[in-house]
Amino acid sequence: METPSEDLIKHVPLIEIGKPEPADKNYILYIPGGKTIPVQLAVKGPLVVNPGEATTRIQLTQSLYLYKEWSSLDGRNWTHRAFQGRVSIGLAPQGGIIDIVVDRPN
Repeated sequence: METPSEDLIKHVPLIEIGKPEPADKNYILYIPGGKTIPVQLAVKGPLVVNPGEATTRIQLTQSLYLYKEWSSLDGRNWTHRAFQGRVSIGLAPQGGIIDIVVDRPN
């Protein structure tokens, strides 16, 4: 797919996280920096007897725009690399540890 144009935001609805999405599912998801947003976590799989779920709340340091597989920090310049993440999972005497880090690419 071709990189979205800088004026995409003029032609596609901008939907803030938490608001209903349009029926045609064609929109830009807007996550304002500093806004508290829920993040759902799930632990499941063949090694887990009772799957578990939890919701936590986070805030981003700056606004983020998402359109299909593209992301943007300013709503104009679209990339596949606006952010990166890693997940580590471990077990310790006190229980399970899941660490999720979201960062900017190098």
